[in-house]
Amino acid sequence: MPTIDANGETLAYERAGSGPALVLIHSLGTNSWLWADQITRWKSDFDVIAFDARGHGGSTNNGGVTMKNVAADILAALDALGVGEATFLGISMGGLISAHINAAAPERVKSIVIADSFSALGAAGPEKVAAMEGRIVPMTMEDWGAAYAGETLLPTTGDDLRRKLAGGIAAMEKENYLQTTRSVFTSDVSAEMAAITAPVLVVCGDKDDRTPPAASEKIAEIIPGAELKMIPDAAHLSNLDNPSGFHAAVDPFLAAKAAG
Repeated sequence: MPTIDANGETLAYERAGSGPALVLIHSLGTNSWLWADQITRWKSDFDVIAFDARGHGGSTNNGGVTMKNVAADILAALDALGVGEATFLGISMGGLISAHINAAAPERVKSIVIADSFSALGAAGPEKVAAMEGRIVPMTMEDWGAAYAGETLLPTTGDDLRRKLAGGIAAMEKENYLQTTRSVFTSDVSAEMAAITAPVLVVCGDKDDRTPPAASEKIAEIIPGAELKMIPDAAHLSNLDNPSGFHAAVDPFLAAKAAG
């Protein structure tokens, strides 16, 4: 897997295909493996780039994990790769990171897809962080990875994906995971989302109980002109639970906006 030095970090990434740039941003605890099926599907039409966020996968964490820092990493890495304008697709924490990317460099954002994410948790954010710290700190990352995968994916999702999700989390350093958790759940990107002028598609699994459909509905209300689609038979990682439903929702938008 190639790496690139950017913004004081060394970032691992996957890149395939040619055409308009499409940057994929993964969720908390996963890494670029999350997008394996999407990279295969989209590489015939796009220059698909999926980075491991700092502290995740093969990427370093020298400067601390915040959503704003990860956004700066991605922009710096795209600079180093010679990529200017791109479409950004972020799932869960990737939606927050996409909002920060747009705030920092709106001229580089062609369009955005925000999947299974939220704009702000308010007072519930610090409470969620405390609850997660209380649960994770005494556990091994192997135990937490297994628990998370079991609780997040639908029972109908294949065991291979369950093992990959658990393994990706298990491979993380606990402090990197906790740093990311603190930033994700205390983030408020409402103002950043309200300032987006690029075309936006918001999608959410109809069975998502981590960032429920109401959170995606709120995003669609905040972002001017945003389109909202629900993905049937999918929970928080909708691209894993129902790939065909995910693509039915996302592919037409990419064809019309990203490649247009």
